[in-house]
Amino acid sequence: MNTEEIIKTAFELGNAIAQSEEMINLRNQQAELMNKKDAYDLIMRYQDARTKMDNKLMDGLLVTQQEEAHLDILEQQVSNHPDIQILLAAQEKLENLMQAVYFAINQAVTGSCSSDCDSCGGSCPM
Repeated sequence: MNTEEIIKTAFELGNAIAQSEEMINLRNQQAELMNKKDAYDLIMRYQDARTKMDNKLMDGLLVTQQEEAHLDILEQQVSNHPDIQILLAAQEKLENLMQAVYFAINQAVTGSCSSDCDSCGGSCPM
């Protein structure tokens, strides 16, 4: 298989992932969250606070305890918000799919998977 064919196959894999249940669900959850003002505003406040803190740290400035506490509170609110939890679960499912794809590619490239290996449950096509 030449380089062009490999790139074409990779593109087809990307299209398959884009059409996967995991990706569609994530996009749907993102769109729904955009319509939920309280959840969207909370995410934006968290991202703004996180960016400001990261910028201060990169500039060598000290971050106050108050700033850290504020970010911790926002982070806790984000992680406890039911609508955001649904989005995070959808992101995790897509991430798991991507990790499984990477694992499968790595196993195929290295040839270290056999039909009776425990790491993939024997589902490798090798």
